[in-house]
Order: sequence, then C-alpha cells, then structure tokens
Amino acid sequence: MDIQYSTDDRYKIVNGTYYNRETPDGVISWLETSRERRQRIRIFYGKDGRCWNEEYDTIGHVSRSMGTIKIPILIKSSVSTGGGAILDDCIVRIDTKGSNGEIRTVYQDIKTHFDHFISTDIGTVYNKTKNELYARCKNAEAGRKLAAFMNGKRWAK
Repeated sequence: MDIQYSTDDRYKIVNGTYYNRETPDGVISWLETSRERRQRIRIFYGKDGRCWNEEYDTIGHVSRSMGTIKIPILIKSSVSTGGGAILDDCIVRIDTKGSNGEIRTVYQDIKTHFDHFISTDIGTVYNKTKNELYARCKNAEAGRKLAAFMNGKRWAK
C-alpha cells in the first residue's frame, strides 16, 4: 500500500482516497480492499478504548466522494447513488461476510472494549456491560436478533 501525505499533512492519500492522518494503516488497507472488490462490510465506530454501539449506517459498500478531496463514504446498496462519510479515524472493527455467509472480523483494535448485549424472554435488550436497558422490542425473537446484531454475531437486526 503506497501512502502519500497531503501538502498540509492532514491526510493520508491512498489510491486517490483521502484518509484522516490518524487512521490506522490496517483500516485504510481494508477500506481500500473492500472498495476495490465492491465488498459489503460492517463498520464499528469508537474512540478511546470504547465502542460507540452504533446501530445505523454501518453496513454497505465503500466508495468515495466527488470533488477535490475524495473521502471514503459508505453506500447502503449497489444501486444507491450516495452515502455518508466514513469516520475512518474512529473505526475500531470491520466485519465482512464469507462466501458461506459467516461473519468474519478482518480488523479489530485490540485496545477497544466492546459491550455485551443480552435479550430477555419478552424481547427486552440490556447492555450487560453497563447494566442498563438498551431497547424494548416487539417480541422475544426481535430482541434476540437485536442483541446478536449489537454483539456482532448477526449481519442484520
């Protein structure tokens, strides 16, 4: 991977895509690989050793924005025409799906702590790590799916 730096040293530039200077090279490598392969990924965001437990806008294809400074963006599906900016310097984990559908973690920051979620018989989901209520689902099955999704064991809620 050939990394160049912008003239003001704010960005790492790889294959024409501008990444935050603080972004780990492992993250850049996987974002570029998935962009070139048009591979769907799931991104986990966090900072300072904690995962932020983001539910939305974390799964899609990597592309890049238009304009002079082309930043990485996450496109929801292959037919979408745009997407939101990826906070590349805040990525603490990247998952992909294998050919048989299993979830593979291809990048993980070893210093980051991930919360653990559990579901009850009535569909209530708790963040066990923080010992607090996270969500109330319409039934037990929806609760199990959400807890598995938040734990990174399931691709969709």
